[in-house]
Amino acid sequence: MDIKATELIPQREPFVLVDKIVEHDEISTKTQFIIKDGHILCRNGLLIESGLVENMAQSAAAGAGYKFMSEGKEIPLGFIGSVDKLKIYFLPESGKKLETEIKIEHKVMNITLVSCKVEVDGQLAAQCRMKIFIVNEE
Repeated sequence: MDIKATELIPQREPFVLVDKIVEHDEISTKTQFIIKDGHILCRNGLLIESGLVENMAQSAAAGAGYKFMSEGKEIPLGFIGSVDKLKIYFLPESGKKLETEIKIEHKVMNITLVSCKVEVDGQLAAQCRMKIFIVNEE
């Protein structure tokens, strides 16, 4: 599976932080992103904290977008309702590949609770939980 994330998320360059979905099932989505030199959310050659959080949010959006697209539905707009239990272990360097996994923990109506983790070279870089609100989900 090699699906370009920009087909599934509303963000556009220079704010894109997901290159592609590499795996997706009913519960989880895995994405990849190679940090481009000079990315808008890099400082001193490192992806900053907000970049890691945005990568997790865009990975969740890409997974939801893929689900709707595969069902033949229009991709709805979504918003982060909250972020909690955020832990940043290190800031990855420009040129490194982020491998992000999103797992659905619970879903009630238009609100989905997901756990997120980002790894770089097999090392855990960041993790959190997010509540995501989907607008006009049928």
